[in-house]
Amino acid sequence: MTILQRFRRHTVPSMAIIALLFTFAALNGCSTLDLTPVASPATHKHSPGKIVWHDLLTQDVAQAEDFYGQLFGWGFKHQGAYTVVLRDGQAIGGMVEIKPKPNGRGVARWIASLSVSNVDQAVGFVRERGGKIHEGPVDMRHRGRGALISDPRGAQILLLRSASGDPKDKEPAINDWLWDELWSSNPAASLDFYQTLVGYSSRENRENYWILKMHGKWRAGVRGVFDKKLEQRWVPVIRVADLQKISGVVTKLGGRVLIKSGTAEEDKQTALLADPSGALFMIQKWPGIATEGGE
Repeated sequence: MTILQRFRRHTVPSMAIIALLFTFAALNGCSTLDLTPVASPATHKHSPGKIVWHDLLTQDVAQAEDFYGQLFGWGFKHQGAYTVVLRDGQAIGGMVEIKPKPNGRGVARWIASLSVSNVDQAVGFVRERGGKIHEGPVDMRHRGRGALISDPRGAQILLLRSASGDPKDKEPAINDWLWDELWSSNPAASLDFYQTLVGYSSRENRENYWILKMHGKWRAGVRGVFDKKLEQRWVPVIRVADLQKISGVVTKLGGRVLIKSGTAEEDKQTALLADPSGALFMIQKWPGIATEGGE
Protein backbone atom coordinates (compact mmCIF):
# COMPACT_ATOMS: atom_id res chain seq x y z
CA MET A 1 0.00 0.00 0.00
CA THR A 2 1.50 3.36 -1.05
CA ILE A 3 1.61 6.53 1.01
CA LEU A 4 -1.36 8.05 -0.87
CA GLN A 5 -3.48 4.92 -0.60
CA ARG A 6 -2.97 4.98 3.15
CA PHE A 7 -3.73 8.71 3.29
CA ARG A 8 -7.26 8.16 2.00
CA ARG A 9 -8.41 7.21 5.49
CA HIS A 10 -7.19 10.53 6.87
CA THR A 11 -8.26 12.98 4.17
CA VAL A 12 -10.62 15.87 4.89
CA PRO A 13 -12.96 17.81 2.58
CA SER A 14 -11.41 20.44 0.31
CA MET A 15 -10.67 23.70 2.11
CA ALA A 16 -12.38 26.92 1.02
CA ILE A 17 -10.43 29.01 -1.49
CA ILE A 18 -11.92 32.25 -0.19
CA ALA A 19 -9.33 32.48 2.59
CA LEU A 20 -6.60 32.35 -0.02
CA LEU A 21 -8.20 35.21 -1.91
CA PHE A 22 -8.32 37.48 1.11
CA THR A 23 -4.77 36.53 2.05
CA PHE A 24 -3.41 37.27 -1.40
CA ALA A 25 -5.20 40.60 -1.43
CA ALA A 26 -3.63 41.36 1.94
CA LEU A 27 -0.18 40.55 0.58
CA ASN A 28 -0.76 43.15 -2.10
CA GLY A 29 -2.54 45.93 -0.28
CA CYS A 30 -2.26 45.75 3.50
CA SER A 31 -0.13 48.60 4.80
CA THR A 32 0.94 46.57 7.83
CA LEU A 33 2.23 43.67 5.74
CA ASP A 34 5.91 44.04 4.88
CA LEU A 35 6.98 41.19 2.60
CA THR A 36 10.56 40.03 2.38
CA PRO A 37 12.30 39.40 -0.98
CA VAL A 38 12.63 35.74 -1.96
CA ALA A 39 16.35 36.22 -2.71
CA SER A 40 18.49 38.01 -0.14
CA PRO A 41 21.01 39.15 -1.17
CA ALA A 42 19.41 39.79 -4.54
CA THR A 43 20.56 37.59 -7.42
CA HIS A 44 18.67 39.38 -10.23
CA LYS A 45 18.64 36.00 -11.98
CA HIS A 46 15.54 33.91 -12.47
CA SER A 47 15.03 30.16 -12.74
CA PRO A 48 11.61 29.53 -14.31
CA GLY A 49 10.14 26.26 -13.08
CA LYS A 50 11.78 26.50 -9.67
CA ILE A 51 9.64 26.76 -6.55
CA VAL A 52 11.25 29.70 -4.80
CA TRP A 53 9.16 30.43 -1.70
CA HIS A 54 6.55 29.04 0.68
CA ASP A 55 3.93 30.94 2.69
CA LEU A 56 1.93 29.35 5.50
CA LEU A 57 -1.67 30.45 5.95
CA THR A 58 -2.55 29.65 9.56
CA GLN A 59 -5.14 30.53 12.17
CA ASP A 60 -2.46 30.90 14.85
CA VAL A 61 0.99 32.20 13.94
CA ALA A 62 2.27 31.96 17.53
CA GLN A 63 1.29 28.29 17.67
CA ALA A 64 2.89 27.67 14.27
CA GLU A 65 6.12 29.34 15.39
CA ASP A 66 6.29 27.10 18.45
CA PHE A 67 5.59 23.98 16.38
CA TYR A 68 8.02 24.56 13.52
CA GLY A 69 10.58 26.20 15.77
CA GLN A 70 10.85 23.17 18.02
CA LEU A 71 10.49 20.64 15.20
CA PHE A 72 13.04 22.08 12.76
CA GLY A 73 14.90 24.75 14.72
CA TRP A 74 13.47 27.53 12.57
CA GLY A 75 13.60 31.15 13.70
CA PHE A 76 11.10 33.91 13.02
CA LYS A 77 11.11 37.65 12.38
CA HIS A 78 7.97 39.77 12.61
CA GLN A 79 7.42 42.43 9.95
CA GLY A 80 4.07 43.94 10.81
CA ALA A 81 1.38 41.38 9.99
CA TYR A 82 3.87 39.19 8.12
CA THR A 83 6.18 36.68 9.80
CA VAL A 84 9.40 35.66 8.06
CA VAL A 85 10.59 32.07 8.55
CA LEU A 86 14.35 31.76 9.05
CA ARG A 87 16.67 28.77 8.89
CA ASP A 88 20.12 29.59 10.30
CA GLY A 89 19.30 33.26 9.79
CA GLN A 90 18.34 32.84 6.12
CA ALA A 91 14.77 33.64 5.07
CA ILE A 92 13.09 30.55 3.60
CA GLY A 93 9.38 31.37 3.86
CA GLY A 94 6.66 33.33 5.58
CA MET A 95 3.50 33.08 7.67
CA VAL A 96 0.24 35.01 7.54
CA GLU A 97 -2.51 34.72 10.14
CA ILE A 98 -6.00 34.13 8.77
CA LYS A 99 -9.36 33.88 10.49
CA PRO A 100 -10.94 30.42 10.89
CA LYS A 101 -14.11 29.66 8.97
CA PRO A 102 -17.46 30.13 10.79
CA ASN A 103 -17.78 26.38 11.31
CA GLY A 104 -14.39 26.33 13.00
CA ARG A 105 -12.80 24.13 10.34
CA GLY A 106 -9.28 25.09 9.49
CA VAL A 107 -8.13 26.58 6.22
CA ALA A 108 -4.42 26.33 6.98
CA ARG A 109 -2.02 25.33 4.23
CA TRP A 110 1.36 26.00 2.70
CA ILE A 111 1.24 27.90 -0.60
CA ALA A 112 4.24 27.48 -2.92
CA SER A 113 5.49 30.22 -5.25
CA LEU A 114 6.55 29.03 -8.71
CA SER A 115 9.00 31.14 -10.70
CA VAL A 116 7.77 32.04 -14.19
CA SER A 117 9.29 34.21 -16.91
CA ASN A 118 6.20 36.36 -17.42
CA VAL A 119 3.30 36.31 -14.96
CA ASP A 120 0.81 37.97 -17.31
CA GLN A 121 1.51 35.52 -20.12
CA ALA A 122 1.35 32.61 -17.67
CA VAL A 123 -2.04 33.80 -16.42
CA GLY A 124 -3.32 33.91 -20.00
CA PHE A 125 -2.20 30.32 -20.50
CA VAL A 126 -3.86 29.20 -17.27
CA ARG A 127 -7.16 30.69 -18.44
CA GLU A 128 -6.86 29.03 -21.85
CA ARG A 129 -6.35 25.64 -20.21
CA GLY A 130 -9.34 25.97 -17.89
CA GLY A 131 -7.53 26.95 -14.70
CA LYS A 132 -8.76 29.69 -12.36
CA ILE A 133 -7.20 33.06 -11.57
CA HIS A 134 -8.09 33.88 -7.99
CA GLU A 135 -6.14 37.12 -7.73
CA GLY A 136 -3.73 39.07 -9.87
CA PRO A 137 -1.54 39.63 -11.65
CA VAL A 138 -0.48 42.25 -9.12
CA ASP A 139 2.77 43.84 -7.97
CA MET A 140 3.55 42.86 -4.37
CA ARG A 141 5.81 45.16 -2.40
CA HIS A 142 9.38 43.80 -2.17
CA ARG A 143 8.21 40.41 -3.51
CA GLY A 144 7.55 40.92 -7.21
CA ARG A 145 4.70 40.40 -9.62
CA GLY A 146 2.44 37.47 -8.84
CA ALA A 147 -0.88 35.75 -9.42
CA LEU A 148 -2.69 33.20 -7.28
CA ILE A 149 -4.12 30.44 -9.47
CA SER A 150 -5.63 26.99 -9.44
CA ASP A 151 -4.46 24.69 -12.21
CA PRO A 152 -7.06 22.79 -14.29
CA ARG A 153 -7.15 19.99 -11.69
CA GLY A 154 -7.70 22.47 -8.82
CA ALA A 155 -4.22 22.56 -7.23
CA GLN A 156 -3.38 26.06 -5.96
CA ILE A 157 -0.05 27.76 -6.52
CA LEU A 158 1.29 31.31 -6.76
CA LEU A 159 2.99 32.28 -10.02
CA LEU A 160 5.81 34.72 -9.31
CA ARG A 161 8.36 36.89 -11.06
CA SER A 162 10.56 37.87 -8.16
CA ALA A 163 11.72 41.47 -7.86
CA SER A 164 15.05 40.37 -6.38
CA GLY A 165 15.64 37.33 -8.58
CA ASP A 166 15.41 33.72 -7.44
CA PRO A 167 17.53 32.01 -4.78
CA LYS A 168 20.64 30.28 -6.07
CA ASP A 169 20.55 26.51 -6.50
CA LYS A 170 22.26 24.66 -3.69
CA GLU A 171 22.24 21.32 -1.92
CA PRO A 172 19.00 21.20 0.10
CA ALA A 173 20.01 21.59 3.73
CA ILE A 174 18.64 19.55 6.61
CA ASN A 175 15.41 21.15 7.90
CA ASP A 176 15.04 23.14 4.68
CA TRP A 177 12.76 22.65 1.68
CA LEU A 178 13.74 19.62 -0.37
CA TRP A 179 11.14 20.18 -3.04
CA ASP A 180 7.37 20.03 -3.66
CA GLU A 181 5.17 17.39 -5.19
CA LEU A 182 1.84 17.73 -6.99
CA TRP A 183 -0.97 15.28 -6.26
CA SER A 184 -2.92 14.87 -9.51
CA SER A 185 -5.84 12.70 -10.59
CA ASN A 186 -4.66 13.05 -14.19
CA PRO A 187 -0.84 13.03 -14.26
CA ALA A 188 -0.65 13.12 -18.05
CA ALA A 189 -2.75 16.30 -18.19
CA SER A 190 -0.87 17.87 -15.28
CA LEU A 191 2.50 17.08 -16.86
CA ASP A 192 1.38 18.65 -20.14
CA PHE A 193 0.05 21.74 -18.34
CA TYR A 194 3.19 22.48 -16.32
CA GLN A 195 5.57 21.48 -19.10
CA THR A 196 3.89 24.01 -21.38
CA LEU A 197 3.57 26.63 -18.63
CA VAL A 198 7.27 26.76 -17.70
CA GLY A 199 9.09 24.42 -20.09
CA TYR A 200 9.75 21.38 -17.90
CA SER A 201 10.90 18.07 -19.22
CA SER A 202 9.83 15.03 -17.22
CA ARG A 203 10.96 11.55 -16.36
CA GLU A 204 8.94 8.75 -14.81
CA ASN A 205 10.85 7.74 -11.71
CA ARG A 206 8.55 4.86 -10.78
CA GLU A 207 4.96 3.82 -11.34
CA ASN A 208 2.63 6.81 -10.92
CA TYR A 209 5.45 9.23 -10.04
CA TRP A 210 7.19 11.68 -12.35
CA ILE A 211 10.09 14.09 -11.91
CA LEU A 212 9.76 17.59 -13.38
CA LYS A 213 13.15 18.81 -14.57
CA MET A 214 14.60 22.02 -15.95
CA HIS A 215 18.10 22.16 -17.44
CA GLY A 216 19.01 18.90 -15.73
CA LYS A 217 17.83 19.94 -12.28
CA TRP A 218 14.99 18.24 -10.44
CA ARG A 219 12.38 20.90 -9.66
CA ALA A 220 9.28 19.03 -8.45
CA GLY A 221 7.41 15.73 -8.51
CA VAL A 222 4.00 14.67 -9.77
CA ARG A 223 2.25 11.84 -7.96
CA GLY A 224 -0.72 10.07 -9.50
CA VAL A 225 -3.69 10.24 -7.11
CA PHE A 226 -6.79 8.54 -8.50
CA ASP A 227 -9.11 8.71 -5.51
CA LYS A 228 -11.74 11.42 -5.98
CA LYS A 229 -11.86 11.95 -2.22
CA LEU A 230 -8.32 13.30 -2.24
CA GLU A 231 -7.82 16.99 -2.92
CA GLN A 232 -5.56 17.92 -5.82
CA ARG A 233 -2.79 19.98 -4.24
CA TRP A 234 0.86 20.92 -4.06
CA VAL A 235 2.56 19.49 -0.97
CA PRO A 236 5.93 20.81 0.30
CA VAL A 237 8.64 18.37 1.36
CA ILE A 238 11.22 19.16 4.06
CA ARG A 239 14.56 17.36 4.21
CA VAL A 240 15.33 15.77 7.58
CA ALA A 241 18.22 13.80 9.04
CA ASP A 242 16.16 11.45 11.23
CA LEU A 243 12.69 10.58 9.98
CA GLN A 244 11.67 8.60 13.05
CA LYS A 245 12.85 11.25 15.50
CA ILE A 246 10.91 14.03 13.78
CA SER A 247 7.79 11.87 13.47
CA GLY A 248 8.01 11.04 17.16
CA VAL A 249 8.08 14.69 18.22
CA VAL A 250 5.22 15.91 16.01
CA THR A 251 2.34 14.72 18.20
CA LYS A 252 3.97 16.11 21.35
CA LEU A 253 3.94 19.53 19.69
CA GLY A 254 0.27 19.34 18.73
CA GLY A 255 0.64 18.09 15.17
CA ARG A 256 -0.37 14.80 13.61
CA VAL A 257 1.43 11.97 11.84
CA LEU A 258 -1.03 11.17 9.07
CA ILE A 259 1.15 8.53 7.44
CA LYS A 260 4.24 6.97 8.96
CA SER A 261 7.11 5.84 6.78
CA GLY A 262 6.00 2.68 4.97
CA THR A 263 7.48 -0.63 4.01
CA ALA A 264 7.25 0.00 0.26
CA GLU A 265 10.62 1.05 -1.14
CA GLU A 266 9.35 4.46 -2.27
CA ASP A 267 7.88 5.23 1.17
CA LYS A 268 10.66 4.09 3.50
CA GLN A 269 12.15 7.55 3.90
CA THR A 270 8.95 9.63 3.68
CA ALA A 271 6.15 10.58 6.09
CA LEU A 272 3.09 12.81 5.77
CA LEU A 273 2.45 15.21 8.66
CA ALA A 274 0.06 18.00 9.63
CA ASP A 275 0.82 20.98 11.86
CA PRO A 276 -1.56 22.00 14.70
CA SER A 277 -3.68 24.09 12.30
CA GLY A 278 -3.96 21.24 9.80
CA ALA A 279 -1.47 22.39 7.14
CA LEU A 280 0.02 19.35 5.38
CA PHE A 281 3.69 18.81 4.67
CA MET A 282 5.97 15.85 4.10
CA ILE A 283 9.36 15.01 5.54
CA GLN A 284 11.96 12.97 3.74
CA LYS A 285 15.42 11.62 4.40
CA TRP A 286 17.32 12.34 1.21
CA PRO A 287 20.81 10.93 0.54
CA GLY A 288 22.04 13.37 -2.07
CA ILE A 289 21.40 16.41 -4.18
CA ALA A 290 18.34 16.30 -6.44
CA THR A 291 20.08 17.24 -9.69
CA GLU A 292 20.52 13.92 -11.45
CA GLY A 293 20.67 13.62 -15.19
CA GLY A 294 20.33 16.08 -18.04
CA GLU A 295 17.60 17.43 -20.27
